[in-house]
Amino acid sequence: MTHATRTRTTRASIALLTLGLAGCATHPRPEAAHIDRHMGLRAVLAHPLRTRGARVRWGGVVVQDNVGPQHSTLTVLAYPLGASGRPRLRATPKGRFQAVAPGYLDPMLFARGRLVTIVGTVIGTRPGLIGEAHYVYPRVQLLSSHVWHAYRPRRRHWNFGFGIGIGL
Repeated sequence: MTHATRTRTTRASIALLTLGLAGCATHPRPEAAHIDRHMGLRAVLAHPLRTRGARVRWGGVVVQDNVGPQHSTLTVLAYPLGASGRPRLRATPKGRFQAVAPGYLDPMLFARGRLVTIVGTVIGTRPGLIGEAHYVYPRVQLLSSHVWHAYRPRRRHWNFGFGIGIGL
């Protein structure tokens, strides 16, 4: 192989590798930009007027959904989020919040027990009840949401010999 051929082959390989890696690169979703990552439920409860308008990304488990003719409200048991934005259910819950959306949120999609991540704008607080106990809910105007699939245990596959496989 001549030097010129090796140079072209090397350049072509580098170009393909660069394109391949660029295709794998992730870009932050637009709604994930400009989020106040330090704004938690406690900050909103402590300063509901001062925190109004802050953009947050919170998530957790839907505990109640109210679908009305003008707007829908999700009540979410909040958990800390992982790097991907998925609620970390092994962590301690941080409290509850409500996400308000104009119009209709499908109650089957946002059913009780589903994992969600909400991006929204803080709109204040609202008193409510959990059972008979009084509770103050931080509230956000829903801008975008993601419903997560439940974890499913991976099936392990064992392969033995020449093309004989046993799936467990």
